Amino acid sequence: MTGRMMDLRPTGVRQRVANARERTRLVQLCLLAATCLSMAWSAAAWRLREARADHQLAVTRADEVLRVERELAEITERFDLAGRRLEVWRRCSIPFGASSILASIANDLPESGTLERVEFDAPSLVTGPVRGGRARSGLDSTRRIEAEIEGFTATDADVAIFVDALRRRPLFRDVRVESTRHRSVADRTARAFRIVFEIDLETASPVLATTSLSEDDE
Repeated sequence: MTGRMMDLRPTGVRQRVANARERTRLVQLCLLAATCLSMAWSAAAWRLREARADHQLAVTRADEVLRVERELAEITERFDLAGRRLEVWRRCSIPFGASSILASIANDLPESGTLERVEFDAPSLVTGPVRGGRARSGLDSTRRIEAEIEGFTATDADVAIFVDALRRRPLFRDVRVESTRHRSVADRTARAFRIVFEIDLETASPVLATTSLSEDDE
């Protein structure tokens, strides 16, 4: 016995057996390839689903960002419009009542004095030309009220006391006597006066500070 196996099968049988083994190996290789392809397809499909979900999430977030940006732009526009309206209102408004000014003037008037006329003029509060007129660019832009008082007292000393009292008022600026003259009141001698002064609204009263827009921005 040599330990070698002898194949006593006919040649045709051996060939059929070899062909059967080759087909078996080919089927196994096809099954392995199909399994690998199936696994690859499943992984690709899972990744595709994940990519689609990520894409949908990104689109949703982008839409949300665009919506927030639009809302922010609208809010900013409304805020700017409100700021411009507030600035216009502040420019053309008086931040205190005229009655308080009249009360201050009446309290400072000497006992011998009488007020005949108190006039307030606010030309600097006009922010633009009227009815198509040209803007007066050369005027001072300081917000102020020009006031004029007419009346009479018993003597020039009372007029001086009245003027000094007005000058001590924090609201009044540049108080001065424009004219005084002799006057008879009920067969008595009196001194008629005309006093003028200004009220600086920028420094004499608290106002809300708003951001002024330049002409280019408007």
